[in-house]
Amino acid sequence: MFDVPERYLKEQPIDVKQFIRRDMRKSEKDRVRAGLQSVSLVWQIAGEEIPSFMDEDYNCSVIMGLDVQLQSLKGVAHFAELIQHMVKAPCMIRFYDNAHEVFSFAHKRLSHTNSSQVVIVDKVLTPPLSIAFPEKTAVKLKQSLAFGALLNKSDKLSLYLEATVKAFIVSHSKLYNGIEKLVDENSEVWYNRGEVLVLFEKLLKLQRLMTAARAEKLPGERARLNGEIKRVLEELR
Repeated sequence: MFDVPERYLKEQPIDVKQFIRRDMRKSEKDRVRAGLQSVSLVWQIAGEEIPSFMDEDYNCSVIMGLDVQLQSLKGVAHFAELIQHMVKAPCMIRFYDNAHEVFSFAHKRLSHTNSSQVVIVDKVLTPPLSIAFPEKTAVKLKQSLAFGALLNKSDKLSLYLEATVKAFIVSHSKLYNGIEKLVDENSEVWYNRGEVLVLFEKLLKLQRLMTAARAEKLPGERARLNGEIKRVLEELR
């Protein structure tokens, strides 16, 4: 999220050592020490102005915004997975190096076998965006995910999921013609958390099918995949 109100700003450094687990192998510990340059909590949406949401699957009492400096964004997917697992609260993580930035979101739920742990259901990682020369995707992302532009503040989970799915849409604006209308026209879907999750599932399914269809060499299987793609597109439109 961007343009978060001043009352939620923090600017608190976090010791990088907190992301080195005891059960890590030495090579993994060395990778974290070499790759992670700094971590800061830059904002935290807490309190009940936007209500918390808790049930058997979620414990969403805060949303966090982290800034993480990496030696290089080449390892960003690995560090996004690591930090999203270790930070139990929903969070937006801005990873950056000396030239680019990447934003990470993750839809998490509580583990059904250990409620102190989270399971990542789905995740979003934006493409690398230039820091010095903001491009169309970066501008659109910061407009669509501005705190004031997000529609569903009925609870923190709904707010975070709206931001997550909008980040996916903006980052995959070429997935199908008209996808950006979901953001630009403030579709009513954003006011219903369940519908947002269904939308996210369909978008991810479409992405997987299109990737598989492009790689498929057998004409019959490619035709089957294209048929599934057509059905998902009809549902989305």
